[in-house]
This record gives sequence, C-alpha cells and structure tokens, in this order.
Amino acid sequence: MTRVTRALPLALSALALLAFPATAATGNPWLDDRTFINMAHQGGEDEFPSNTMYAFHSAIDAGADTLELDVNRTADNQFVVMHDWTVDRTTNGSGYTTDMTVAQVQALDAAYNFIPGRNAVPDQPESEYPFRGVRTGAKPPPDGFTAEDFRVPTLAEVMDEFPDTPINIEIKGQEDDPDEFLRNAELLANFLSGTDRRDLIVVSFNQAAVNRFHELAPEIDIAPGVEGLVDYFLDDEPMPNADAVAAIQVPTKFGDVQVLTPERVVQAHREGWAVHIWLSGDEENKRVYNDLLDHCIDGIMPARPTVLEDVLDKRDVVRPDGEGTDPCSAAAKRGKLTDDGNARVLLRRRGLEPVTYRGKVQVRNRKGGLLGSEPFRMKKGKEKAKVTVDLDSPVRRVTAVVRTKGARGEPVRKRLRLRG
Repeated sequence: MTRVTRALPLALSALALLAFPATAATGNPWLDDRTFINMAHQGGEDEFPSNTMYAFHSAIDAGADTLELDVNRTADNQFVVMHDWTVDRTTNGSGYTTDMTVAQVQALDAAYNFIPGRNAVPDQPESEYPFRGVRTGAKPPPDGFTAEDFRVPTLAEVMDEFPDTPINIEIKGQEDDPDEFLRNAELLANFLSGTDRRDLIVVSFNQAAVNRFHELAPEIDIAPGVEGLVDYFLDDEPMPNADAVAAIQVPTKFGDVQVLTPERVVQAHREGWAVHIWLSGDEENKRVYNDLLDHCIDGIMPARPTVLEDVLDKRDVVRPDGEGTDPCSAAAKRGKLTDDGNARVLLRRRGLEPVTYRGKVQVRNRKGGLLGSEPFRMKKGKEKAKVTVDLDSPVRRVTAVVRTKGARGEPVRKRLRLRG
C-alpha cells in the first residue's frame, strides 16, 4: 500500500469509532486456509530494492510466502511493477511511467537509490548504494542473480516467475486521477482475463477502480478501497462487492487515531474477511510485529520481511504449511499435582482476542502416552483459567497439550513439572 490520500484521515477517524458489523461470509481461503502470511511489501523495500526480482526472490528465500506489489501502466499499455507513478524516487530516471515505453522503463536501474535499512534515499555518498550500477553492468550482480533482476519488472514477468506464490496487486493511478485508476483497473482485468490463479488479491485506494475491476473480473478476490470502507461503516451501506472481498487491508492507525483493535479483528473474522495490516512509512521492528500478532490478524505487509520472519519463527506462529501454533489461543502456564494425584493446570490466554476460548487439555508423559484429558473454558475478558485433569497415574514431569477450538495449526505444547 502507499501513504494515504487526502480523504483517508476522515475515513480512518470514522473507522476508529466503529466496530465491524456482523453479516455472514464463508469459504474464504485467505482466512481459513492460509493461516498467517508474511506479505513482503514491495518485496521488503527496507531490506531489498523495491519491487525488483531481486527483492521478490530474496524475500521468499527469507521466508515470506506472499508478495505485495504495485502496478502502473506504461505508454504502450504494459504494467510495470512500481510503487510510484514516476520513476524518480527509486531509479536513475525521471518522468511518468505513462510517458515511457516498457523498454524505456526497464532500461533504468531500479536499485539506484536503494540503501539497506533505509529504502530509497537519494544524494548520499556513492558507497551507501551497494546495488547501484548492477543493472547497467557497472557492478557484478550478487551470486545467483543477473543484471535484469535489478530492473523494473513487468507484472507478467513476476507472475511467470512466481506461479505458486500468492500475490497482492495494488492498482495505482497517476496523480490520483480517477480516470487513470479506472483505465488501469480495466487494463488489469483484461490482463488477468482467463487466468486460473486463485491466489491473487486486487486492491486500490480508489473504490471506483476496485468496483470496475470486479465488474470485469468477478472471479478474482479483492479488498475494498477507502471509499468503500467509509460508505460501509459510516452510512451502513453493504460492503461493495462483498461476494469477492477476501480481506480488509488497513493501517494500524492514522495520526493519533487507532484503527486496529482486537474487537474489530474479531468482527471482521465473523464477517468472513481476513485482516491484513500495512505499515508504509511507520515504525517497523520486532516489537511492532509482536504487537500486531497479539491482535490476531492474518497477515502483515512488512518492509522488513526477514525481521518479521524471525519473530514468526521465535513464536512458532502457524504458517500456510500448517506447522506452528495460533498466536491467539490458550496455552499451559504451569501445573501442580493435587493431593489425590491429579494435575491442576493453569492456562493463560495468548493474544488479545476478546472471545471465550474452549477446548481440551491433554496431559501426556515424556514418551507421549496419554495420562488424562479434560475440557476447558476461558471466559471472555479473562486472562487465565484452571482445569483439573484426572491422571491414570501420578507423574510429575509431563507435557500439557492444549487444543483450542477453532485455533489454527497445531496444539500448543508445554513441558511442565507438576509441583506439590
């Protein structure tokens, strides 16, 4: 995503006052099947040169499982993958993409202004730019890459290169011109016509562009634009194109207005929509990513996908392959052996999800043998719950296996030494 348009402050102020209303939607793979996804924003523009093949491959190699990218059209009606509608910020060129042919855009050095950790920053000492000149042959490419991996790719090239990687495509438009957004929406719908891919989400800040795209390509999942969100929440109108909405994609806040709350995430899930968070221009670090995970969202669009991947690995967050645990579920904290030889297990809430948790606690010995199991209930608003499990035999060193109803991924396991 990009920095918000002039209309967005009002929109987000309105969103901050409202909860997602409850109407049913089902069968959304972005919510049900994909678990948590690391959606490398522009391929991870703080770690790799924005929207380049080098960035996309590097982000996937680092663990990202979805690519977020932006498309602008050229003078010969081809889509190039570029965040801005001018080439000035990231390349060694100048001008609008719409005034250049795809060949002219691709002749540019897309890593010209890239500084690791800082995104695209001009006018710094030459030594700050490790990839400047790779595209033009002035420097050798990193091992395993070519000079072409540092040019501006076309959307067709990215989709051909990553046929099995989910892609989030944002429709851009020159100078916020409504007609340009619509033209790009029509061009994208035509480009995707006949594709059998069902791992795409198309989004735009311009709701008219989303509407037009959906009209022409109803089989492709979408996320609503700003106007659609405002109309829905302020005027109690139906979500535009609700049958195709796969996700709500929003920032955490705008200015002092908090947009993301646990209550809104819960309600969005009840609607059948995934919740994806973009952070363009905001602080990004492990603390921020951990806080977002605690809100029980479904995906983050990070500028630093490698850092996010470290957080996901450390917390064993469930991923699209099904491995890992749901960061919003119950887990055993500690336990004690009662006088009659049973296990009293203290459970804790993981995450900020304001719902009642139900499930089952199993107590197993060190070899995995089942010693006993018992259902549990942790009330909404409660951070802890206790459950007593009748044991076949009094054993002090055990593993508590907690499976929360509706939680994604594997049950949460914790080794305990039962005190008492």
